[in-house]
Amino acid sequence: MKSSINSRRKWIGFIWLFIEVNLISANIFGFPALFKILPNYGVYSNYCQSSNLTNSTEQDCSRQSQQYQNALTLGIIFFNLPSIIVGILIDKFGGRFVKLIGIVFHVVGWLALALVKSDKYLQKKKKSLVLLISFIFLIILDRDSLLFIHTLFTALSGIIVQLTSFSACNYFAEGRAFLLTLLVGSSLSASMWYSVFQILIDNGKLTLSQLSYIWMSFGIFMLFSSFEFLDWKFQILNLGYTFDTKLEQTKTIITENTKIETKWYGKIRQRIGIWEHLTNPLYIFVVLYLSFLLMPSILLSVTWYPWVYYINHNDKTKSDQYTFAFNMTSLSQIFLCPLVGFLLTFRADKSSKQKILNTSIAQTCSWILNIILCIICMFVKTTVVVPALVFNYIGRSAIVAGSQAVVGTFFPSEYIGRLTGIMWTSAGAITCIQYGLVQLTTDVSQSWKAGIIVLILVVFMSCHLVQIWYITIRKYRKPIPDVTYF
Repeated sequence: MKSSINSRRKWIGFIWLFIEVNLISANIFGFPALFKILPNYGVYSNYCQSSNLTNSTEQDCSRQSQQYQNALTLGIIFFNLPSIIVGILIDKFGGRFVKLIGIVFHVVGWLALALVKSDKYLQKKKKSLVLLISFIFLIILDRDSLLFIHTLFTALSGIIVQLTSFSACNYFAEGRAFLLTLLVGSSLSASMWYSVFQILIDNGKLTLSQLSYIWMSFGIFMLFSSFEFLDWKFQILNLGYTFDTKLEQTKTIITENTKIETKWYGKIRQRIGIWEHLTNPLYIFVVLYLSFLLMPSILLSVTWYPWVYYINHNDKTKSDQYTFAFNMTSLSQIFLCPLVGFLLTFRADKSSKQKILNTSIAQTCSWILNIILCIICMFVKTTVVVPALVFNYIGRSAIVAGSQAVVGTFFPSEYIGRLTGIMWTSAGAITCIQYGLVQLTTDVSQSWKAGIIVLILVVFMSCHLVQIWYITIRKYRKPIPDVTYF
């Protein structure tokens, strides 16, 4: 009876976390939808300049848009960069403890967006509480900088929600990879919500502040799920069940006795504990592959609005429509990511050869899709907008879901937090290159230069394809012990 109750609780928890991840994890990737809304609130309005054209009343606000792009880039970097710290904390203290920290970041981030408005707009409202909170923020920084606070803290809370939810998949022994890809798809589609904001604001239904307060209130639901569906390492208020490791015991029992009283440098040399997996060729190349192949998609997310705005000859209506389509199409990843996970685990339980063959095929497809995306984005033509949108989401789903499924399937849950964290931190560190690349896209007609750099990096990762296919072919010709690669 108790087992049945726990089983239902696991599945209810997964469904809850699936919805929660969609609402408040990777929202940052849809931030370009606010590029049209933020000028109405006077955010960085001092960066607009009068046009140099004679008798022209228009203003050049390219530097204002550049600030929005910088805020977006900062958020994307910090969505990935702290992952290793988050992963270590999850393994050491449990998902519940880390998520409680994430709730604080969530509240601060959305409160900052609620208050990011011009002095003139605030004076019209004349709300003492809003003015008081704004004053507290402004003691430290100017109001426009709250935009950077928003992207920074919502990114931090987003990655915490994402990784703690991923760790909850360890409560399931079978189908873990498929469940992980469902959560990955839900997370990637979270970028649509800023477009929903845009529609509601344009139609006069709600203001940016009201929407921000609504999203901030989701912290209450996060608090509930932290105690109801996640656990921690403290011996109080624990769940009635733990991680299901039945399928992993044969992998870890060999090294169990050697972990005792071994120095950290000895563990590295002997590849004991987590070092056995960190030095695994499969893990190393999955990390590098994810890091480099995410770059085309991330660069496109940052430059999408200026790109389509230029392509459509400064037509704001069409640019807004394309941006809305860009964010709403992210919903497709809810279906694309599980499909990738299914293909990756197809018959993998019957043969280790099939596992590595599936991985090789998935990695090859991801590489080809991202090569195509890089080439498409070098052109500044109307005809490439839709293909770029399509290949962006298919390629992103393939690389993210595939990489997460590999880590979740082939490595023990004991280290899943740190392994996932290191993987996403590496991706975040390489994402820092985006700051330099964004500067190359200021003149959209010359943005192909940034595309060339990204293309070279993606082509460089073809060395991984050579390596993994060499391993695959050799494994099919001559049996190799699984411990070498998995």
